[in-house]
Amino acid sequence: MQKSGFPWGFAVGVVVAAVFAVIISLIPAGVFTDPVGYLVLLVVVFIAGPPTVWMLRAVAGNRGVEPVSAVVGGMTGALLFDGLALSYIPGLYGQTGEALTAVATMLLVAFAAIGISAHFMGALKPASA
Repeated sequence: MQKSGFPWGFAVGVVVAAVFAVIISLIPAGVFTDPVGYLVLLVVVFIAGPPTVWMLRAVAGNRGVEPVSAVVGGMTGALLFDGLALSYIPGLYGQTGEALTAVATMLLVAFAAIGISAHFMGALKPASA
């Protein structure tokens, strides 16, 4: 039985979430409040789901750990980081008011995209023995 990849995935999830928080802070608020601009952002985060799963699986492969737990750990680390950051340091995202609400919603869509991608890519099924 392989060692759990949860700690590695968790760490990667936190780092990736922090990097994306900085990137989000560079996007003008008007993009989040414009319906077309926001739709483009939602499409981008949805498209980012499969590469995120590939990255977490690659981390698991490089570390010789179980990939399912690495994917779950990555999702958990990112969710925890964003949940706490939105609650305690929302300025990290560089947005306020309606734009910050849109950021939070966009992050939820991103997590859903990762989960959906992981499901359809078979990343949530243990390897056959």
